[in-house]
Amino acid sequence: MEQHESLLRQIHDTYVKKNHDYGDSFSRSYEKYGIVAAMVRMEDKWNRLDNLARGGQQMVSGESIRDTLLDLAGYSIMTVMELDRRKLAENQKEFEQQVKEKCDGSGSVQESSAEELVKEEETAGKVVLHDDEKGDIEVNIPEKLEKKPIDEGKVMALYKAKWPQKKIADEMGCSQGRVSQIIRAHKGD
Repeated sequence: MEQHESLLRQIHDTYVKKNHDYGDSFSRSYEKYGIVAAMVRMEDKWNRLDNLARGGQQMVSGESIRDTLLDLAGYSIMTVMELDRRKLAENQKEFEQQVKEKCDGSGSVQESSAEELVKEEETAGKVVLHDDEKGDIEVNIPEKLEKKPIDEGKVMALYKAKWPQKKIADEMGCSQGRVSQIIRAHKGD
């Protein structure tokens, strides 16, 4: 179990560093080309693994079967993250649209509409939706949406690369409020 955790930590640490250094190229490629981008990168690694396993002549030292397998695992995880992120982003945007549609002129969620959207026992937290016409709207977030996995390392890498919070939120498929929460939490570390 400890070795499994150690390997996952190694994959994660490599991901955070390379994601920063490469400017989130995997996610941007996936955004442009979809699953094909992931398949091409994994096929390159698979071909490398095949060549190493056959004992092919290596001109670049330091590349091992182990490294290649860890790279494949990393790409697999990154692909799953992209698939999950897109699905959760759809759910989040749909929820935010429902909230905006249910607001009255005062910028508050109508009581009957709020009951339709969020049951008290499912409430995990609150978020502020920013609307230029109606002002800020504070709404309860259902637990299933609040727990949506967001790669906090990626959020912080983009923040440290001086990306605006709105652009980070768009990239991550979440609200700007959620990005702000993550940044505040990590500034306290």
